[in-house]
Amino acid sequence: MIHPTKTSSPPSLGVRALRWIGSATPLAFGLLCGVSANPLRSMADEPAEKKITFDDHIKPIFREHCTACHAEGDKASDLALDTYTGVMAGGSSGDVIASGNPGGSRLYALVNHSERPFMPPDEDAIAKEKQDLLKLWIEQGMPENSGSKIKRASSAATAMLGTVSLGKPDGPPPMPESLLAQPVVETERSAAIAAMAASPWAPLIAVGGQEQVVLYHAQSGELLGVLPFPEGEPQSLTFTRDGKQLLIAGGKHSHSGCAVLVDIATGERITKVGDELDTVLAADISPDKKRIAIAGPQKIIRIFDSLSGEQVQELKKHTDWIFALRFSPDGVLLASSDRSNGLIVWEADSGLLYAELAGHKGEIRAIDFRADSNVLASASLDGTIKLWDMPESKEIKSWNAHGGGATAVAYAHDGSLASAGRDSKIKWWNAAGELQKEFSGLSETALEVALTGDAAQIAGGDWNGKVQIWQTADPEQVQLIAANPPSIESRLEAAKQSFLAIETEVTTLHQVAEKSQLATTEAQQALAALQATASNSQKSLAGAQSELTELTAQSTTRQAQVAELEAALAAAKEALLKVNEATKLKRSQVAELDALVKQQMTEVAAKEATQATLLAASQTAAQSLAQKQAQMELARAALEKAAAEKLALEQKAAELNTAAQTAAAAAGKLTEQLAAAVEEQDQRSAKMQEMAVRLEALNQQLASLQAQAKQAAEEQSAAQSALTDQQTMTSQLQAELEAAEQAAVEAQQQLDLFNQAYKAPQ
Repeated sequence: MIHPTKTSSPPSLGVRALRWIGSATPLAFGLLCGVSANPLRSMADEPAEKKITFDDHIKPIFREHCTACHAEGDKASDLALDTYTGVMAGGSSGDVIASGNPGGSRLYALVNHSERPFMPPDEDAIAKEKQDLLKLWIEQGMPENSGSKIKRASSAATAMLGTVSLGKPDGPPPMPESLLAQPVVETERSAAIAAMAASPWAPLIAVGGQEQVVLYHAQSGELLGVLPFPEGEPQSLTFTRDGKQLLIAGGKHSHSGCAVLVDIATGERITKVGDELDTVLAADISPDKKRIAIAGPQKIIRIFDSLSGEQVQELKKHTDWIFALRFSPDGVLLASSDRSNGLIVWEADSGLLYAELAGHKGEIRAIDFRADSNVLASASLDGTIKLWDMPESKEIKSWNAHGGGATAVAYAHDGSLASAGRDSKIKWWNAAGELQKEFSGLSETALEVALTGDAAQIAGGDWNGKVQIWQTADPEQVQLIAANPPSIESRLEAAKQSFLAIETEVTTLHQVAEKSQLATTEAQQALAALQATASNSQKSLAGAQSELTELTAQSTTRQAQVAELEAALAAAKEALLKVNEATKLKRSQVAELDALVKQQMTEVAAKEATQATLLAASQTAAQSLAQKQAQMELARAALEKAAAEKLALEQKAAELNTAAQTAAAAAGKLTEQLAAAVEEQDQRSAKMQEMAVRLEALNQQLASLQAQAKQAAEEQSAAQSALTDQQTMTSQLQAELEAAEQAAVEAQQQLDLFNQAYKAPQ
């Protein structure tokens, strides 16, 4: 999609350079991008393929075996096979022949008895030679007569048509398998995002860059591969309904435009249509993959046959640039919108107008059908999103979605919608148009939006080239991706630097952990010493307390003796004085020991607190060390992945170089063969000219002899007298005449044989 309301960013911001490996030649790059790099091919093509036509080859077969039941006058199953038009029209069950695809042609399957009912009925299958003619005719695109062109479809396109699925395909959803991760263009930042799309069945986001489309994993944001688009800048991206292919449309402004269908798993180009004089702004492929529609600044919708690449329809009604095209999921309708508020719905098969939907007051930048084909959503720069009922061709819902204008809209399978707008917001709505969540983070006008089929992820891109993926369950989970990602070399260097930085942090943490462990050991040793000292002090205190108890008991005894023995009072008082002094001394010792024990217990508590602090610091250091070690493992994995990607790229470049050399050798051989053939043809032409000169001379001799014979006959009639003399001459002339006639016949036979063998021009 083009956004003409602002001045486009420069096509290259910073270092815009092709980043192919130095050993990959331009020819190898041409082969990868599907561009022929061999100019000799048109000069030395293989011998022309024999053309099988309806008039000369197929009609006689149908007349012999089929037209008794299938003719214009008696059309069993509403199928007529006596005219080319009747065959192309098909029967009551639809088309009976698929151009370029015998395997998908029901008529061929019935004739070769691979499907029932067998045709002709109650008879053996027609001769193998006739079946082969019918198959070849279908493969050549079913030419009508000698003036029709062969339109042979590629094997890839035929295989694609043979695997159409309108719903979820069997097995795992299609994902990239063998795509290169090397970008075609690497820039400091991307230009405005012009095209995005999400797979209907897989966690896959496609982003249009410059001369490339980049594929990302919608959940992890991982780069999965790059699809080159050397035709220019992608303006429209559309996945097929089964998610197996991606339609890329775009080109170069005011120069050229086209659309290319690419296989998601392998990156193989399946078909290319269109040769526009300006870039293509909008494109879509029908659900059955048989038709591709493109449009843009030329205000015309062109519809092409996917297999042959031939244009089959041209729709004209728009009066301004066409911004959006969408086939309905059931393939019945085709909707289109333009820069002058025009919104038109067509009958997809016939191209007839189905409805004109009026209501928007600004450019209609995007449209999309709901999965059931009954509702069409449109986003306009008037700020609104409108929902249109298709059976009734009327508006059923409208709401102000984005201040300044809505630029994009996309449906999920459940009927919810995602939208983008000039308010730099990405929004998610339910089927009734009620806002569910709002996603921020873009720095400028949001231009594009992509919503996965299960509505689990939303991606948005803005005018500054910023692209983000949000998880709808948690808008805080954001992945930042790039339309022009760094090259493998840049990613490898970044992974190395990250690994080295983390490795340095891990080394520092190891040193801190060792210091903490040493301090902890020293603190534990000091604590053990203090605990031993405290234990000894406690034992001394217990002994002193025991002695104090004993002395207290003695004091009590002495006092009793004093009461009982008044007579011995003096002696007892003296003894009591001694005991009291001893008791006082012991009490003083106990107080000192008690103070010492308390001081030591305080020191023990302080040491224990210090040990706890050191232990906590040690544990914190250990946790940080574990985290950094985990980060180092992730960095090592990223480094190994980048190295593997670089190795894969180098291997692919080597393969392409080998293929290029093989193609160059084959081209040289074909050139030699062509030169030899031209030389031989020149010799044959010279010989033919000699034979023509000889024939002309013989014809002149014949005419001269005939004149002589006539003159002789006249002389014979006039001169009967000289009859005897003339008989000898007449016999001689007759013999010469017969010899000349025989020579003329032989020369003509030789000339006819030469013309037949070498197809010389008549």
